[in-house]
Amino acid sequence: MKGREEANVRKKLLKDMPYTKKDLEDLDMRRLKMLASLLGVDSWQKTKDEIVKLVNKSQHELELIDERIEPFCEMCGKFVAIREKAHIVAEGGRARINILMLCPSCHRMFDTRLKPRLYEALKMSGARKLPESWTKSIYYQAFEAALASKKTKKEAKR
Repeated sequence: MKGREEANVRKKLLKDMPYTKKDLEDLDMRRLKMLASLLGVDSWQKTKDEIVKLVNKSQHELELIDERIEPFCEMCGKFVAIREKAHIVAEGGRARINILMLCPSCHRMFDTRLKPRLYEALKMSGARKLPESWTKSIYYQAFEAALASKKTKKEAKR
């Protein structure tokens, strides 16, 4: 499938929502995986039955809007071939309102620079109950997790 044809298939898949379980079972695997991707469902190494079950559940949980299938970054506005789902609040779930479709560069910038700076600015202005995941960059969080893991392994060896 080429770019324009694939975009048309995606639009049709979204337009035909919601699907019954039978409708999902009748889709070929390629279209089912495409629909799963549009819904933010991980279909990697899953059987058709597993994907049908996940898509059937997810299509009712997510608020979909057409911009999800347009190939532009919601932060910089550039049209890009690859976009990633960035959670605004890591603890906030998969609702569409909590997801930004970003190019890889903006996704990295959002997670490493923007969230911690927003956290500090909002905290200084008196905002409360800010997301815990915004306190530090994802790289610093990974560094802390790695250190904690090393300590646990050393203690287990003793």
